[in-house]
Amino acid sequence: MSDEGKSREQLLKEVQELKTRLNEFETNSFKQRTESEIFESTILLNELLRSASDLIFCKDIRGKYLECNPAFSKFVGLPKEEIVGKTDNDLFGNELADHFRAKDQKTIEENSHWKGEEWVVDSSGQYVLFETFKTPLYTSTGILVGILGVSRDITSRKQADEEREKTHGQLLSILEAFDQPAYVCDPVTYEILFVNSPLKKKYGNEILGKKCYSAFQNLYEPCSFCTNDLIFGENLGQTHIWEFQNNIDNRWYRCIDKAIKWPDGRMVRFEIAIDIHEQKISEQVLQESEKKYRAYIDNSPQLIFVADAAGRYIDVNPAACATTGYSKNELLNMRRLELYAQESQESAISSFEQLLNTGRSTGEFCFLKKDGSRYYMIVEAVKLSEDRFIGFCTDTTERKRTEEDLLKAKIAAENSNRTKSEFLATMSHELRTPLNSIIGFSEVLSEGYFGQINDKQAKYLKNIFNSGKHLLNIINNILDISKVESGKMQLYKEKIYVKDIVDEMISAMQHLAASKEIVLKLRTSSKFGAVQADKAKLRQILYNLIGNAIKFTEIGGSVTIGTSEDDEMVYISVTDTGIGIPANDLIKLFKPFTQLDSSCARQYEGTGLGLALAKELAELHGGTIYVESESGKGSTFTLALPLKEKRTTPCSGTEESIKVQQQDPDFFCSEI
Repeated sequence: MSDEGKSREQLLKEVQELKTRLNEFETNSFKQRTESEIFESTILLNELLRSASDLIFCKDIRGKYLECNPAFSKFVGLPKEEIVGKTDNDLFGNELADHFRAKDQKTIEENSHWKGEEWVVDSSGQYVLFETFKTPLYTSTGILVGILGVSRDITSRKQADEEREKTHGQLLSILEAFDQPAYVCDPVTYEILFVNSPLKKKYGNEILGKKCYSAFQNLYEPCSFCTNDLIFGENLGQTHIWEFQNNIDNRWYRCIDKAIKWPDGRMVRFEIAIDIHEQKISEQVLQESEKKYRAYIDNSPQLIFVADAAGRYIDVNPAACATTGYSKNELLNMRRLELYAQESQESAISSFEQLLNTGRSTGEFCFLKKDGSRYYMIVEAVKLSEDRFIGFCTDTTERKRTEEDLLKAKIAAENSNRTKSEFLATMSHELRTPLNSIIGFSEVLSEGYFGQINDKQAKYLKNIFNSGKHLLNIINNILDISKVESGKMQLYKEKIYVKDIVDEMISAMQHLAASKEIVLKLRTSSKFGAVQADKAKLRQILYNLIGNAIKFTEIGGSVTIGTSEDDEMVYISVTDTGIGIPANDLIKLFKPFTQLDSSCARQYEGTGLGLALAKELAELHGGTIYVESESGKGSTFTLALPLKEKRTTPCSGTEESIKVQQQDPDFFCSEI
């Protein structure tokens, strides 16, 4: 039966039994004095401890149990009746009993309280940790009768404490493992409770206990941007991530704040600050670059398209919208090939393949506007990444139209020029027939075959003859140029040695040079190569070059004919000491019907056809004519023709000159 169900009579009976046990005390007087006190104490003890959850027990000075409460009885697994009168050896075994007895003796001997933790095995064999309090037990008259003990089961609390201690240790280990600053502070007092190694290294251990706003921000009051309201109260359990620039080191940090439970049970603010200064600066630079990029894209007169690898437009500029007629949203919902005209799509695909392979492509394509009209653009595309391509487009529609117009005009001009050349060729033939009659009959009349003529008549006939010859020469030149331009000029090539043709031309030009007392000079090398040329046309070229040199050289001057060659070409040069040619007039030299100055036209006869024809004939032979000249210092015209073969002669390669005033048979020697 439990103590709760016992009547007062039963309790009195137990007291009586207790009295009997107390008879074991040494003297009857002691028994009589303590009998009533023990009775009263027992009654009170039973009443007070009946409902206690802690284990409460009384032992006499010899270690026998005098009393225990129901909780103790339950723990031992025996009713109180079987516990009272027994010792710890009876209940817990010798090893644990010795431990209890040692603590009991210490309490009695030192007459003081003892408090400690003790592991005890319960009736089921489980270990239980108790926090035990022992104190000497006295009667009201001060007589020591034993000890009073109270044991509280702290197993769960100890386990919770150990778990909390373990968790706290793990938390601190994690925080210490961060290479970024981390700290914990009280949200009410702002006191710093913990800092990890990076902060210890920066601020030292003395930072603990300081106010967070003072230590980290150098402020005298809580920060205006404090996150307490964002992680406590109704936001408890939420994580707040934010960025700021520190007032002390001016660096940017990304902060992660959260409320956590501290070992003492209070909720505290935990914060880790990740240094993102370089990233932030890079972002700012990128944003600035993005602004510049956007400003360039939006204000560029070029059409700019950005597309992905699938051909979808992902960005376009206003110029693209203005030219195509589509809005930006419309273009961003289109694919690249949708803007190309049908005939340009195949080449556009090839161009894109080139862009994928080489990272760059250029091409001109035909496009269609929203209204269906056609336009042309040159597209210069660059590969930005595996999925980004940018195209810079220049509208060439007007240029294309101009080119088409110019092509049509060129074709028309060529047709007109061909018609002109054909007309001139035909008319030249028609003009030469009556002109030959005029020249022939004037010569016959001058010879007196039809009767004597007087001096005046002879003079007029000579004028007719000379004018006819001059006009015939002009007509012949016109005919030759017309043939060249119309592609009807035929060459009858043969092997010609340069020495032979030069000697022949010197002989032919002797009278013209003698009339102006011109000194002819021949400068040759020891080699005289051969060319494959039309002999009549070659004579015509050289006659024109040497004749012009004599024409534009003053009386008493000189004309030098030089020859040279290399591995591929033969060069025949004609150098005079004449009036020379201004640099800005050199480009006009070989244009038909052009003389460089009207004053020259009056002073020197000519139509401007000779040099033009000479160059055309040289180019028909696969060669050319080029000129070097300076105004007032003479000119050098050089005929270059492909070399046929080389021949070495015994000539010494020296240079001699003769003043031609009269016929001199030795002048025409090839070795002068």
